[in-house]
Parts: sequence; structure tokens; C-alpha cells
Amino acid sequence: SAACECGYSTHSIKSNDNEVYTDALESDFLRLKDFNSQEDWDRQVWETPPVGTAKWGRNHTAANVRTNPGPPAAEGGVEGSDPGLQLWVSSGVPEGGSVPSGEVATRRRDMLYGSFRAGIKYTGEHGTCGAFFWQRNDNAEIDFEFLSKLYTDPSKADLLLVIHAAPEVSRDDIFQPTTVPFRPDFGSHEYRFDWAPGRITFYTDGKLIWETEKGVPSEAGGLILNHWSNGDPGWSNGPPAKDAHMEFSYVKAYFNTTSDAEYKIRCRDRSKPDAVCKVPDQTSPPEPKKSTTFVSPKKGLPGQGGPSPPSPQKVTPDATCGGSNGYTCLGSEHGDCCSSYGFCLNGVQCE
Repeated sequence: SAACECGYSTHSIKSNDNEVYTDALESDFLRLKDFNSQEDWDRQVWETPPVGTAKWGRNHTAANVRTNPGPPAAEGGVEGSDPGLQLWVSSGVPEGGSVPSGEVATRRRDMLYGSFRAGIKYTGEHGTCGAFFWQRNDNAEIDFEFLSKLYTDPSKADLLLVIHAAPEVSRDDIFQPTTVPFRPDFGSHEYRFDWAPGRITFYTDGKLIWETEKGVPSEAGGLILNHWSNGDPGWSNGPPAKDAHMEFSYVKAYFNTTSDAEYKIRCRDRSKPDAVCKVPDQTSPPEPKKSTTFVSPKKGLPGQGGPSPPSPQKVTPDATCGGSNGYTCLGSEHGDCCSSYGFCLNGVQCE
């Protein structure tokens, strides 16, 4: 059996309670060399015309999503700046009327309640908007938003905490500008939101900054990271005078899903010492050039799911797969693919 097969225990800093979630997604962007080597995120490529008071459209391109890995103890990534996944916004008057920007989204869209964290260093170039958020649709969204135009005081800055909810929910209940005692562009910080039935709690570096019970989503969705500009004087301003980038050193998500079928197969003995993995709290700014603690079997790395099974493979008789037994899921009644935990999943769960 694998460690963490019965889930992940997260700690509520506010209530001092623990919550166990069935699944995890951990991405160590400090060590990611090739974006295509990982299977959790997709670059988003789309374009929209100007909307409302925006001067320009938004053009999210694959080229504006870049990896910038840094080896241990490096002074910076391969491009010289702090290492991590970089989302770029291009400068100047855009050709074609839309500002080139960057966005990635998780392939998984079945995240239903959980604890979501990201190590982020924002840009100091005025004229962009960045975000770390969970989304189902335009009426179900939980956001950390960054506006670089607000960063004028060297000792503090405003973050925008936003819940996108049904139109009947008052904006005053779901839009919260919050001052933090640091500049998001001066260094990396952890931004975290815990989403439970009827409640959302926001943290920075382990400190509670806002809690709301209004407009809380109750259906599943996925995570999105983006950085963009459209010249809207009421929001992003811009485009920036220089090409601007924000960096994500990691994303860690611990969550329940819309189906617990695979969880019930792999969680056979919750009393075992390593069956439930304890997720540590980040209570200070993460070090930008050092990897944080990862607890899932993949340890934040792409393509690390354990040793390759021997060949030829035998069809699994009991839904276990891979690892030392060498069983394959193909041709079995238990599913089509083998999860990182060593249990078969069906076709829908494999997507």
C-alpha cells in the first residue's frame, strides 16, 4: 500500500480543528523544467475583445506561460529571476488589439471543498492583474486577486478577496479589499483559502485575513492561475510599460471530489500510521529558492508515481496495480488506468 492512501489532514489555523481530505494535487514549480512533462495543468489559449471600459482585449497565449527552474541553492532560475512558473503580460500597445497574457488551469474539475495554497511573487510593474483562484463558472469562484497599480507603499499593500456568486448576493458580502503588511512584489508569500460547506477562510503566510459565509459555492470545479491586462482604468490599468511576470513557486491543494469510489478502494486501513498524511502549515513567507514540504506520493514532481512495473503485466484480480505486483488495469473490471496510489480508476476518473 502507499502512504496517504486514506487522505490528507489539514489544520484550520482559526479553529484549531483538523479536516481530512481524500485527494491531493501538489506542484513543485521550482523544479519543473518542461511544462509538458507534468499532467496536472494545461496552458490556456483564448482571446476576448474589450469588455465594458477596457481599452484592449485579452489574448492568453502559450508563449506567455514559461518555466524557470532553479537547482537547489541557486541564485535564481535559468532566466536569472526567482525560479518558478512564470505568467507574463506583454508591454506596450498590443498588435491586433489584445494584450498577450498567461494562464494555466488544472485538468481536474472535480474539486469539491478543500484547502488550497500557492507560493506567489507578484510583479512590481504597474498595469496588470494576477489571480490564484478556484472556479466552477462565472457565478461560482473563489479568488485571490492582485492589482499592481495598488502597490505604492513599500511596507504594505491591498489584496482583493473576491467571491463570484449568484447576482442576488450583495457585492458588499463577497468583495473584500484587505491590507497586508508586506508588498507582494518584494518576495514570495503563501496565499491560502480553505473552502468548507457554508464558509471560506483566507490566509496569507498562515495568518487569517478574512472569513465569509456569503456566496459560498457548493459544486465542484478546478484551479486557475492567471496574469493579464486589458487597459481597464477601473481594474488592471495598463498594459505595463515593461514586460511583466508573476512567479508561482508551488501550488498545493487538498480536497474532496465528486466521487469517492477510488478512495474507498485504496483506503483499506485508516488506522495505519501513514494512511493519513499530515499537511504542515506555512506560517512564514516561503523561501523563494527552496522547495516547500510536499506530502503526497508524487512529492510535487511530475511523472513520479513509483517504480515501473515488470513486463509482461498481468490483469489485476483485486484493483491494485503497478508497483511491485506489476498488475495492469487494462482488461479488468476495475477500471482503465492506474492511479499514483496503486489502484485502478475508471475512464471518467482517468481524464
